[in-house]
Amino acid sequence: MSSRPEASATTYCDKHSDTPTRLRCGKCEKPVCPRCMVHAPVGIRCPDCANVRSVPTFDVTTPFLARAVAAAVVLGTVGGTLFALLGPAIIYQVAYLDTLAIAGLGYVVGEGVSLSVNRKKGRTLKYVAAGGMGVAYLIILVFGLGYLSIFHLIAAGIGIYIAMNRF
Repeated sequence: MSSRPEASATTYCDKHSDTPTRLRCGKCEKPVCPRCMVHAPVGIRCPDCANVRSVPTFDVTTPFLARAVAAAVVLGTVGGTLFALLGPAIIYQVAYLDTLAIAGLGYVVGEGVSLSVNRKKGRTLKYVAAGGMGVAYLIILVFGLGYLSIFHLIAAGIGIYIAMNRF
């Protein structure tokens, strides 16, 4: 004779009705599957009882996202315009300084976007920073360079990488 109770009926996860499970929340006794369970110091919990919240650093709300987009567009536009205006007079006089300046603009755009959202992080902010660098390079290409160079494309790629790496 065994002291363990026999499983009389198959239970299914509360969130995934097609997933059979034998696990239950240690607090509310709801059935949970391995995808839903949260390991807590006191045992397995369902997502509701575990009170799972995202880390505040990665919680990018709509106002923060709007600030990031505005910062990326403004910094990209101002940086691209300054490069287009100052390029022929200053930057093009030294070999490959234009390539370094384009890559350096990526740092400025990434850092500016990061400061505008109080150093939050996330994939969306990476794309916003890359978009700001894209705006800068388009302005540089149309108004400053007037031609497409492999070195400038590589520099733009490095600038986008640097801008995205800030997050």
